[in-house]
Amino acid sequence: MSTEPEFKKELRKQPWDWKTKNEYEEVTLMMQPYVHMHYRHKFDGKDLDIFDPRYTRLKSSDWEAFRDPKKFWYTPYVNNRKKLAEEVENGFSYANELGVLDNLSEQWVNALRDIYTPLRHLEYGESVQMQYVVRYSLGSAIEQCATYQAFDKIGRAQWISQWAMNMEEHHGDFLKHGKEVLLNEPAFQPLRKYVEDVLVTDDWAEVIVATNLTLDLLLGNLMYREFNKEAVKQGDTHLSILNLVIGKQLDWNRDWAAALMGLLAKDEAESRWDYLKSLGYEEWEGDYRWGRIMSDPRETPEETQSNLEIIQGWIEKWYPKAYEAILALAPLFEQHGIEMNLTETLKKVEEEYVVPVYNKNKLPLTQYEVALN
Repeated sequence: MSTEPEFKKELRKQPWDWKTKNEYEEVTLMMQPYVHMHYRHKFDGKDLDIFDPRYTRLKSSDWEAFRDPKKFWYTPYVNNRKKLAEEVENGFSYANELGVLDNLSEQWVNALRDIYTPLRHLEYGESVQMQYVVRYSLGSAIEQCATYQAFDKIGRAQWISQWAMNMEEHHGDFLKHGKEVLLNEPAFQPLRKYVEDVLVTDDWAEVIVATNLTLDLLLGNLMYREFNKEAVKQGDTHLSILNLVIGKQLDWNRDWAAALMGLLAKDEAESRWDYLKSLGYEEWEGDYRWGRIMSDPRETPEETQSNLEIIQGWIEKWYPKAYEAILALAPLFEQHGIEMNLTETLKKVEEEYVVPVYNKNKLPLTQYEVALN
């Protein structure tokens, strides 16, 4: 009498939710190759793999452990952003039909020309460096979030450009003037330098801290939320609806980055190669290329600091720079009679939008103290 063989079906080591058909995990995880890649790029002289843990100082026991809080993959992301784009388009259309742009005060228009228009260049610059994160980050879920954020930022740059073109039809030059302000206005130079410094940052994880958890939290919430209250006072629905939509993007950009850094801050991996153990390569001896060992990762010098200490160092490096760069805009606000005390408003942004995010994800933050004369 023969018995049928028993087959044990091993699904995956990841926590799959088959009952609810968790499509996010099904289509996202384990797409990025980690070993046995067939070539190395030579352009940067580092002799590293195309996806290599040495592109960041942070260590992880499993680069596939991260999950986007919104569980965005291509289809839900595109559907969500399509709705946001329709909100912006409808807002612009309604403002035009209602004659909102014709009725804006000259003082407010001049303020927007100098203060708001240059933001499109800053958003574009951050978009470019977020594509650097896309290229070098480990873990397909992390790369996916960075990809969508790069789309968001280039989208914001284009929305602000479209807003500026609408304004030009009623109030003269905006786009060229905004560029000149960014290049030559002293108040904008610290922000311009900040974004340029981010653009030449090598560590992809540091880029996320310098962008999502510092500048975007401070400048984003200041300009797209607090400054929006001034737009509402002016009856400027043309701008206020755009800012409301951008705020929805900012919330997700903040949440995924904070969740990622919170996860990595708790990771107790001792080596940047520990993630190989989670993939079943605990006895792996090196990078295999066409049957020949080219390097041994165990010879790579390791960081002596923990992930939490590294992240704290990045925050202490970038947070004060972002804060001071934004405070430098104060003369422009005063020049155009904007009834916002920038020092007090930025402190309010810190208390309401920054501190809760850091506390929730157990990230270190030394609040910026301003010496008031």
